[in-house]
Amino acid sequence: MAISNSLHNLKFEMDSKTLVTTLQALNVPCNVFGDLVFECKILLSSNPDYAVSFIKRQKNMVAHNIVRTDLSHPSPHIFHDVSSTWYPLIISEMQ
Repeated sequence: MAISNSLHNLKFEMDSKTLVTTLQALNVPCNVFGDLVFECKILLSSNPDYAVSFIKRQKNMVAHNIVRTDLSHPSPHIFHDVSSTWYPLIISEMQ
């Protein structure tokens, strides 16, 4: 989505230390996980403005709550517009 919309200077914050460490490593494991990481590394390398970093799950409550809300819908979808009820939570997370 970021590539197709020509977005720049993106920072992907993830709460999986294993994934972040593997994405930042020179070599990837020879298994299905490694194959997926390799594909992600190719996409990330397509734009030098993309960065990946680790964030503790407790600090990532906005993403956690959005995913939990999305999973409660009968058919999964992508939120293109953020409901105004999320603004206070998002702003408090950014501070």
